Amino acid sequence: MSTYVVMAPPEFDDVAGDPYQTDRLEFVPDRFSVLAFLFSLIWLLVHRMWLVLLGYLAVTLVIELLALSVSQEVMGVVAFVIAILFAHEAQALRRWSLERKGWRVVGIVDADGKDEAELRFLHKAADHLSPARMRQTVQRPAPNPIVPRVGSEQVVGLTLGPESRQ
Repeated sequence: MSTYVVMAPPEFDDVAGDPYQTDRLEFVPDRFSVLAFLFSLIWLLVHRMWLVLLGYLAVTLVIELLALSVSQEVMGVVAFVIAILFAHEAQALRRWSLERKGWRVVGIVDADGKDEAELRFLHKAADHLSPARMRQTVQRPAPNPIVPRVGSEQVVGLTLGPESRQ
């Protein structure tokens, strides 16, 4: 089971608002990314992580320059270790990039896959907005206010006020 961080774009109002906005939510898993390990540059381009891409290119350039002065085998192992470290942190860097763009975290869900995470999150949001709870939050004014009276006198606060005939 993986943990998914649910992120919403800056203009996203609320899950209870427009149901068509929920398809814009991003479910970012908190786990090792095999695609980021195998295809790092393509993965970064697909997710539009430009600052992370520049940092990744700078690190790989330094590795290539060091490979010229050190043995190729050692630098190959170092590049492999950096690729593994990047794959472990790729999803955290994705969340960081989204937060820099104004996205915000709206929930955390544990699930076996992205589809299950979406179902669990939206089901939890629907339970939170159940009809019984909606009735509690909606305040309706009384149609005819009840005016307390003692005898023929109208009660105002804790004292009796002047008699008013309606």
